[in-house]
Amino acid sequence: MHTHTNSKRFIQTLLYTSLLALFSSCTSDGTPFSVTDTNRSLEYAMDGKHLFTYNYAVVYPSQGIDTIYKRSGFIHPLRTLEGDTLTNCSPSDHYHHFGMWYAWTKATFEGKEVDFWNLYKKEGTVRFRQFIEVRPDGFSALLDHVVYPDSPQEKTALTEQLKVQIGKAGRQGYYIEYHTTLRCATSSPITLESYRYGGFCLRVCDSWNGQTAEMLTSKGLDRDKADGTPARWCYFQKDTGKDKESARDDACILIVPYPSNLNYPEPMRVWDSKANNLKGDLMWNFSPTRHQPFTLYPDRELRLSYRIYVLDEPIDASTAEALAREVS
Repeated sequence: MHTHTNSKRFIQTLLYTSLLALFSSCTSDGTPFSVTDTNRSLEYAMDGKHLFTYNYAVVYPSQGIDTIYKRSGFIHPLRTLEGDTLTNCSPSDHYHHFGMWYAWTKATFEGKEVDFWNLYKKEGTVRFRQFIEVRPDGFSALLDHVVYPDSPQEKTALTEQLKVQIGKAGRQGYYIEYHTTLRCATSSPITLESYRYGGFCLRVCDSWNGQTAEMLTSKGLDRDKADGTPARWCYFQKDTGKDKESARDDACILIVPYPSNLNYPEPMRVWDSKANNLKGDLMWNFSPTRHQPFTLYPDRELRLSYRIYVLDEPIDASTAEALAREVS
């Protein structure tokens, strides 16, 4: 039954996105943005430069790795205008990390604990369902948060409407507006339990580590002190004081949660500089339920919004404050 339903959804999505490709692969008048549909992903560009890829088809892990680590509905690669890749997808240390993605770790649904993040548990996953709209400067899509995937007990617990929009940053770079709205898919509520990570997340490229990059939060904290603290903004960037080989390598990711978000300013999960077996690379997560749970009821919705600046230049706290004030 589930196989037939999934096949039908895939065929519908394939036909829909194939039609979209006829008119969305070129830049429309007056906008520097364009999108190309590959029938597996949407590839966004600005002035001909590839910005990021949204993977709507299922991406499988490398050959020989358990296929439980498959996933759809995430952004990778995320790139600067200069072409540097800033995200890491399905690394061997954490196959369930998918560049820039969204999933809840500890939830309670119909009396049972469900983990949509750690796929090896086989308790939950997130699946792209279909596009609502695709434009040269963004898209809107529906995703399903599924419990007990690929089993007779499979059921959709949450539906997610994701809206992504791109804009020029007013500096050397661009930004992504990332708006997600969660609703119950059944008559049962779902509780997002208090846990140290879950929600909107970014796995940064391996080359950005404790020796080459630096983090700063709106409270003035670095990555060794930021974990568990709330922030109005947080950036991670190549540290030009540590790596002066080439100005071309300058890059910054600044994430600004919207003031309307749950438990704003939002607490974070941040790997410190010695994390991941001392590798020093970074998993970075805004987790609004880190310190207190939230129950979503069938007649309610949970909206969370973020602006992600991707810049080809380093910034400081005053610049981050100025950019954050543009978010409302």
